[in-house]
Amino acid sequence: MRLTEQNVKEVIVDASMKKAVFVYFFMNAPECEAATKAVTAAITDNNEYISLVEADVQEQVSQAVAMQLGLQTVPALIVMQNGRPVDALQGDDIVAKLPETIKKFMPSEAELLIKEANDLEQKGDLQQAVAKAKQAYNLDEKNVEIKLIYARLCIKNKELELAHTLLDNAGREEQSMQDYKDLVSALTLAEQAADSPEIKELEAKFNADPDNSEVASNYAAALAEAGKKAKALEILFNILKKDLSDANAKKTFLDLLNTMSGDPLQKEYRRKLYTLMY
Repeated sequence: MRLTEQNVKEVIVDASMKKAVFVYFFMNAPECEAATKAVTAAITDNNEYISLVEADVQEQVSQAVAMQLGLQTVPALIVMQNGRPVDALQGDDIVAKLPETIKKFMPSEAELLIKEANDLEQKGDLQQAVAKAKQAYNLDEKNVEIKLIYARLCIKNKELELAHTLLDNAGREEQSMQDYKDLVSALTLAEQAADSPEIKELEAKFNADPDNSEVASNYAAALAEAGKKAKALEILFNILKKDLSDANAKKTFLDLLNTMSGDPLQKEYRRKLYTLMY
């Protein structure tokens, strides 16, 4: 986009409130040719995360902005965020250091994955949203925002044990965040809702007769529905260890595994089942 008197505030100040704006100051001269070619090739109009504003200093408005930023020579590249300059390249550094500078203002692979997770959530595909969030978290476990989004999706998808794992190891700073406190409250409510009278009744029947395949399968199915999939798998696997031919327990076990795409428990218990079979 070319800088003009009409759009100067819109494309530099206002736009930089939403994403990084690379303002490239140049003139029609040989010393600017390489930088101009590099900048215009690297930052296209359809880039979702950064934008390019071309400012020809032979035009009065570009001269004025350049002077305001303290520029004395061209070519020069100023990166704007939230209405302020946050990075700059000049001369030969534009060609040499442009890729690494762009990388600083582009989202990481983990951030792109968590964006996919949010999009999938909006479409109602919670299972795949959790899987994408898990990939993002594995790439950047220190990113608290990604971790909390992952935990939120786990709660929403009734993967309560996994949500517990994510939230229970929070540091002091994380625990002081309102988003973290809200998620702990949401998890507590989800667990209370999961601890229904029906589950308690099934639990009592199971405890009274743990070798009863039908009772165990019904109890495990109810636990899985309530988000306690690890416990459900353990109960079913113990039945199958005693009798691999138990059709009821095996069907419930496999049905549960098939709903757990992206969950590490899926691979773990499939491996255990194969060990029993072979």
